[in-house]
Amino acid sequence: MNGDHGTVPAPERARDSSWGGPGVRAELRRIADDAARRAGFRVCEIEVLRGDGLLELVAITGAPHAASTPGSSHTLSPVWQVLQEGTRYGDFVFLAEEDMDAHLQEAIGSYGYVPPALELPDPDRWRPLDMLVAPLTDGSGRTRALLHLDEPLSGHRPRAEQLLDISTHLELVLQAVLATVDRDELTRRARLDETARAIVRAASERLGAGELLARVQPELVAGFRARSVALMLDEPPDEPGKAPASSAQLPASLRPAVEAATRRAWQSRTVIIADPGRVWGDDSLEQEHLQDLTDHLLAHDARELLLVPVGAGHESTGVLVVVRDDQEDRWTEGESQAALGVGHDLGRALLSTRAHEREQQLIDQLQRLDEYRQQLIATVSHELKNPLGLIVGHVEMLEAVPGLPKAAATSVHALGRGTSRLTSLVDNLLLLSRISNPDIPVVGLPVDLGSVLTQVVEDESLRAERQGVTLRTSVSDASCRVTGEPEELRQVIANLVSNAVKYSRTGGSVTLCLEQRGDEVVFTCADNGLGISEEDREHLFTEFFRSTNAEALQRPGTGLGLAIVWRIVSRHGGRTEVETQLGHGTTFRVALPAAGALGDHEG
Repeated sequence: MNGDHGTVPAPERARDSSWGGPGVRAELRRIADDAARRAGFRVCEIEVLRGDGLLELVAITGAPHAASTPGSSHTLSPVWQVLQEGTRYGDFVFLAEEDMDAHLQEAIGSYGYVPPALELPDPDRWRPLDMLVAPLTDGSGRTRALLHLDEPLSGHRPRAEQLLDISTHLELVLQAVLATVDRDELTRRARLDETARAIVRAASERLGAGELLARVQPELVAGFRARSVALMLDEPPDEPGKAPASSAQLPASLRPAVEAATRRAWQSRTVIIADPGRVWGDDSLEQEHLQDLTDHLLAHDARELLLVPVGAGHESTGVLVVVRDDQEDRWTEGESQAALGVGHDLGRALLSTRAHEREQQLIDQLQRLDEYRQQLIATVSHELKNPLGLIVGHVEMLEAVPGLPKAAATSVHALGRGTSRLTSLVDNLLLLSRISNPDIPVVGLPVDLGSVLTQVVEDESLRAERQGVTLRTSVSDASCRVTGEPEELRQVIANLVSNAVKYSRTGGSVTLCLEQRGDEVVFTCADNGLGISEEDREHLFTEFFRSTNAEALQRPGTGLGLAIVWRIVSRHGGRTEVETQLGHGTTFRVALPAAGALGDHEG
């Protein structure tokens, strides 16, 4: 025989009546009646292979009630040996009693229904241990159910041609059995699959853990056909869901034992089921807390309690405690497999949610830190502004004193240079603080960048001449007007031109180009100076960053110029690009929306 006849090893203790509900069992009983009548047999049994690897008798017709009880479960081994050693007749396999060894006869004698011996002298009479069985397999070759025929009405073993006729006449009956089994299991799985999809949808909304649990609570109750469902986590969420107290809330005294059992269930991929008086799936929990669990069920007039492990990866993170009422339609092994999938999806959703919460906490902390930094910079800068103004005024007074001794004059000039650099730093800090504040919008005024560039070149020409650097300017005939803060935009061009001159060598040149390209005005500042290393390029627009190039470090600077450029351009809806090669120069390119292209820019 081909096919996979069991998905998991059979458990040592079997929980009976754990496949299907009363409706599907009644339907299979009707099919069994029809099969026995069509085949000319008194007895027909239908067994289903459960998810735990056991065969469960779900329907029997024609046998004395006490002879075989629906709901009982058996291992597959004896019938598997029959299927291997018997002779195939269409969909059926027949193995005569005398062809079985003693061990198999003993096993078959305790397996299912065994009819009484017929007192017939005919050697072809039907024997009590004769086996006629049809294995029902799905499209993948996996055995799903078995149909047995026993006690032919004639009292004799069917001949080969009769067995083939039986297979032909029961072909549709066998298909109906397989379709009924598939439909019931798919229906049960589909309900829990929808629960899993609801969990995934809720997780995609980036909710907090408490919100997630509250959102999926109704889906869990419906999916498990439960009276109530509670999630017991190893690490409770900071904001727990507002689920009302219910029968799924276990006493605190049970929590340590349930957590330990859940970790074992996670490793063995098992759902633990507690009935009044029995626990299935964890012997330790039964031995230590059977009475506690039974008392809890009886106190709430409930029939079943499920413990479904929840987790992701290799570790369980909690357990779904499910309390059910239905005394007829018991929880099935097939549903347990789907429930494990729900536990995995919920575990992954909670893991993702917690990661998102930690990420949000980190973002909030960074935002508060950045706000504090900006406030500190603004406060310190304002506090420095007044004393610096006082120092500048007194330096200017000292420089105007006639006949100042040479040594004193040198000191005064040094004070002036230092004060000027410190004043520039404070001005940059104040500007950086202002443009970093999202509450301060961009005031949209028309700005002619051509005129701004002309003014900046005039301001920088003397320093460029002293340094031996040539400035080349190219402005297109087209309008180069943008909308924004005039002083901020002047600062962008001034910082780029000043940097280009500062980091150029004697004899070098700086090329400045301004043009309109479509809906953008593009300013390009290119030099053939020191250039920037690949490592430094990643930090160019970071506040207070200074190049690691020793030659560049010899030139004075605060590390704020490019950070200011990037922030101003960004808040004006533009972009900043850089191309550079160490030792061969740098090109900065700033693109801003042209005035009227997309309407006035709003900050």
